[in-house]
Amino acid sequence: MKEGNLGKTRRGKMKTKSKLGRRMFATVCLAVLFFLASCSSAGVDSAAANQVLTNSNSHQQYALYLFEDGRITVNKTLSFLVDPNQEPADLVEEQEAQLVQINETLQAEFPKSKALTAADIGTMHTFEVTNAQVIIDQEKKEVRMTGDDFEKVFKMVDNNDKRLIDDEQNEYEFSYDEK
Repeated sequence: MKEGNLGKTRRGKMKTKSKLGRRMFATVCLAVLFFLASCSSAGVDSAAANQVLTNSNSHQQYALYLFEDGRITVNKTLSFLVDPNQEPADLVEEQEAQLVQINETLQAEFPKSKALTAADIGTMHTFEVTNAQVIIDQEKKEVRMTGDDFEKVFKMVDNNDKRLIDDEQNEYEFSYDEK
């Protein structure tokens, strides 16, 4: 008689363990689905980041990042930072130093780009990125644009995915369409 009761007890415990296992599995599945939904990393069909505010210490005066059909087109206007009280003789030397800085920044973002000369500063430059994608990560509060030899990360301003800021503290208006 004790064996019969023991068998029932074991079966009862097995049913309880089985129910716990199913509940745990369901909970894990729901957590994974929630995590994937919060990342929303896939499904951006087109996007645009248009610079609306310029950091006064940035050489970048304007930038527009357009993503469409697996390509990113970047239009940028760069300028020298000018001190109106600077002597003209010092201005040339200062611009040469700034040009080195501008080219280093540009090469970091676009490794295949050619070095700019002083004559190139102030005009708009266009860069093309192939095999591109835009990843919107709500959890990290960032937008990542990637492609061949290219990666640009923007942080969301005040948890707003329509306002972004780059590493030079320039601010962008951001819009996108999902697939």
